[in-house]
Amino acid sequence: MTRTPAYASLPPLPENLFAPLLATAADVLRDLDPADVPSSLRPLVEFDRRGLARGAARQQLLRAVDTDETFRDRAVERFKERRDVMGALASWEPDETVDIVEDAARRDALPLLASTLYTARPPGWVFGLGVVTVTFQRTRSNQRARDELKAREEQMAGLAESRRRAEAGRAAAELQVEHLEQELLDEYRCRENREAKAAQVVAAAERQVEAVERELLSARTALEAAQGRQRREAGRARELEEELRAQRRSQEERDANGDGEDDTGTGLPVLRPEDVSALVDAAELARRLATGLNGVAQQAQRVSSPQADQQPVREEPARQEPAPEAAALSERGKRRAQPRVPPGMLEDAPDVLEAMLRAPRAVLVVDGYNVSMLAWGDAPPSQQRERLLTAISELQLRTRARVIVVFDGADVEGVRQPRRSGVRVVFSAADEEADAVVVREASELPVDMPVIVASSDNWVAEHARKGDARVVSSATLLRALRR
Repeated sequence: MTRTPAYASLPPLPENLFAPLLATAADVLRDLDPADVPSSLRPLVEFDRRGLARGAARQQLLRAVDTDETFRDRAVERFKERRDVMGALASWEPDETVDIVEDAARRDALPLLASTLYTARPPGWVFGLGVVTVTFQRTRSNQRARDELKAREEQMAGLAESRRRAEAGRAAAELQVEHLEQELLDEYRCRENREAKAAQVVAAAERQVEAVERELLSARTALEAAQGRQRREAGRARELEEELRAQRRSQEERDANGDGEDDTGTGLPVLRPEDVSALVDAAELARRLATGLNGVAQQAQRVSSPQADQQPVREEPARQEPAPEAAALSERGKRRAQPRVPPGMLEDAPDVLEAMLRAPRAVLVVDGYNVSMLAWGDAPPSQQRERLLTAISELQLRTRARVIVVFDGADVEGVRQPRRSGVRVVFSAADEEADAVVVREASELPVDMPVIVASSDNWVAEHARKGDARVVSSATLLRALRR
């Protein structure tokens, strides 16, 4: 707002240039007796210093200075008694008006100089007020320009920071996608290897079945041939036995009748040489045939047993080389228990995370500052810890899983532990990074406990997976915490 004095031909002056004079006028008003107060200022009698410095009261004071001569004289007289006013008058030189005004502008003393020239009216005061007005407006314009420039710089800095964070997030997402693509490719290759080995096992089993069938057919053929030979030899043996009995009966009859002796004079029945040879051959053949039939029968029973015929050929699982990260668990005798991931879903998702945390005896190990810096990066570390632990306690209440939160720094004191007993806070030692503590806490848990590690740090994720732990990103944990 500008003001033109009623008793002088002056250019319009900004009201702010009269601030020192109006402050003195306010002091004069508070010191006046009620009877001496101008009628235009009576509504301001009850105002304190702060109230008289406000816009409407200042306008009424300036109007009274312009129109009420008595009040103006009192205000001007007291204003001239100020040391800074006397100093300004003493240094005033009309020929150095521009330099004096520039110096006052550098010292933020333009209102004092303008009020002094307006009240004391030294030589050249009108020109001086004009220069003060122009300089004041120029200074105010420059100040506005500086404020706008500063605001623009702050805005650009904020945009640059936002861009940096966006690029960092994009880089992290690209790394995650690359990692998932590599895992998928590895899984495809493993599946192809398993299918190839399974096909080899099936082919080998089919060849073995064909060999067993051929062996069974050969054994059955040998058994039938042996049984045929056995029947033929048994018939021939019976014929020889009947012939021998007949000869014995004939010999007994001759002995009983005393008809003679055998050709050798021994009294024994005499067999023909070919009969004796046939009898010896039959006995030897019967012995060998009995031995061979016993072996053939055992082989046929083994090949054609119902258990062998009905037992399905099981496909041998494809053996894989033990992964390096499973070496420690293999030495302990078994791998770590795994939480169930719903079919068709990736483990790095909020729904899957909560499903895994509801597995029996599941434990969640959290890389504390890696998560809190992503969510509340502008807050102090103490507030980050407090907010994260509060949210973690709510997640623990929903899932009933045990939670271990690891932070950097052994010298942190005064951290309030969460009220729920299922949440434990661990601080790394002064000579150890929290990343190593996260991996150690996860690996030292019993192998029958499923472990889920929450961190976006690649080193932590890699070493946690080597210990058979599931890994989710910090962003996934935050989405689960905000439900």
